[in-house]
Amino acid sequence: MAIKYYLQPNPITPDPNDQSARVVSNQVHDVESITKEMLRRGSTITEADVRAVLKVFFEVVTDEVAEGNNVNLPLVNIKPGIGGVFSNATDSFDPSRHFKKANLSAGVLLNEKMSFAVAEKITQPLAAPVLIEFSDINSQTTNSILTRGGIGQIIGEELKFNPSNALEGIYFIAANNTATKVNIVASRTEGKLVFSIPSTLTPGSYTLEVRKGYGTTTPVVRSGSLADTLQVT
Repeated sequence: MAIKYYLQPNPITPDPNDQSARVVSNQVHDVESITKEMLRRGSTITEADVRAVLKVFFEVVTDEVAEGNNVNLPLVNIKPGIGGVFSNATDSFDPSRHFKKANLSAGVLLNEKMSFAVAEKITQPLAAPVLIEFSDINSQTTNSILTRGGIGQIIGEELKFNPSNALEGIYFIAANNTATKVNIVASRTEGKLVFSIPSTLTPGSYTLEVRKGYGTTTPVVRSGSLADTLQVT
């Protein structure tokens, strides 16, 4: 697949005609989907082996960086860093003014792959909610389980809807197209929604959907859905 992009006004350069590219993701992958893709490519080890190796790999890499070491991998280069302003040469790290961070840059293999990637220009899509990831806080899972009455979190773009418009909000769509609206939303931002999962959901499969209005006089409601189906057991 190509890297799909559209152009939008560049907010940084002084020329009003300048444009910048905004990439539209084809898919969103996580450890689950990457594991399945590794197995699909003909790996002779089991899914359990892949998960075990990846778990140890992630732990070792993050431990090394947290201990002040650089880690250079074909995928990514990681080194520890410290942010914040130090008032003078005798100043020391203060958690209230400074913070620890990881600095990342693309690794050799990733840079090589990107040099051969294909870019495809597309027409700018209409603004609409984009759901990237759903987390079920109670079960500590992503894009899979729904805990009735538990806490849910959506990560994405264009997520902040207007609760005063009855047509907007977070919905769980059952297999028979019955829609259950979320009544309790704790946090609403463009990039994240935190809410209470309805306790009235019955066992089965659900599509998670966010509906948002665009415009002022007569808002046009557009929706976005999570690609993965969620399960209530």
